[in-house]
Amino acid sequence: MLLLREVDKPKSLGEKISEYLARPPQPILKFYGDFSTELANGKKYLLFAVRNGLPLPLVYGIYIKASYDSLTDYIEKTDHIGPFSTDNWRLTLDTTAPAVIEIRVGLVPFEIMTDRTKIAI
Repeated sequence: MLLLREVDKPKSLGEKISEYLARPPQPILKFYGDFSTELANGKKYLLFAVRNGLPLPLVYGIYIKASYDSLTDYIEKTDHIGPFSTDNWRLTLDTTAPAVIEIRVGLVPFEIMTDRTKIAI
């Protein structure tokens, strides 16, 4: 079983402006920063961020395929992101075994994929 949740709090306008000025704009909906992992309570956690480089809010979807222990799990989540914002996410896996995770992000409702990554943890 996979669990995906957003882990950051809403940002004020001042925080969004300072975040934008600290980092150059990026194209529409790309993964931002490094992917990091945590191990606790017999579960693996994958931490990642999605960044909107446009001056308008967007509705996007995250699509995840996780393969481990000869099983494959799928999960998808839809959320909105503000202009020039970054959303932080945490993916929880119910296993500590090695896994291959494929994460895609795209615009909703058009299902236009804007970024994709494959990670072995």
